[in-house]
Amino acid sequence: MTAIITQEAVREAALDAGRALGLPEPVTEAYVRLLRPCLHLCPYEVLPEELRREDARPAGRVAGSAWLPEGVDVPSYVPHVLTVDCAALPAGVLDIAFPADGHLVVLADITDQDDSYVFHVPAGTETVERHPGEEDTLASVDPVPLYAVPGVTALRGLSLSRVPEAVAYAGGDAERAQLVAGLIRRIESLLSVRWGHGVQLGGWSPAWHDPLEDDGDVLLLSIPESLVSGDDCITHVTGTPEEIAECRYDGLAFLVET
Repeated sequence: MTAIITQEAVREAALDAGRALGLPEPVTEAYVRLLRPCLHLCPYEVLPEELRREDARPAGRVAGSAWLPEGVDVPSYVPHVLTVDCAALPAGVLDIAFPADGHLVVLADITDQDDSYVFHVPAGTETVERHPGEEDTLASVDPVPLYAVPGVTALRGLSLSRVPEAVAYAGGDAERAQLVAGLIRRIESLLSVRWGHGVQLGGWSPAWHDPLEDDGDVLLLSIPESLVSGDDCITHVTGTPEEIAECRYDGLAFLVET
């Protein structure tokens, strides 16, 4: 798809694919129910055409200076990675609780997961510019504005075994199992868009290995370091649904995949 992806559009395309494969509709619907919405934050040049407007409002930025309330104690060597302008995000997209206003500020040292912080700065809060220390590896990186695009995500490692309806349909039949695999490939292709490789808010985690949700956490955001420093690693920030809903960000977990 080259336009903005909605869950309804993916559902209809997946149902069409299921019918073409001869799959029972309840099997296809079971896979569609596993999809979760997200927001992609990406540079202007990779936005879908319908969002490329002169008055497009950035929804965040990577690198640059962080603005925090005076007295917030963060070691000066911890880089500012991301700031999200919560009020600039499309409303009603995510299925996790995300602040409706203010800014979400992420500071993280990807070489030491203990030195990682997420702050919500409510709208109207007085802030001061945080000056990085000499050890801040991103201090010289120019800030990059990011723009929000609604998206849809599938669970990494999506397979026949994760869907009881598909297991019952296949019943050990190799040919039917191949039809289900064809549906999964089609769904994954529907979700593959050029703006889907930036920062991700909510949705299924884009973890390369075991899904992070298997441990009971949900994704708050993922940051590919390629946007910031050119590295290949990706940082996932996760927590329990309750921690995220209550903005208890001091309990969040940072996982760096390399």
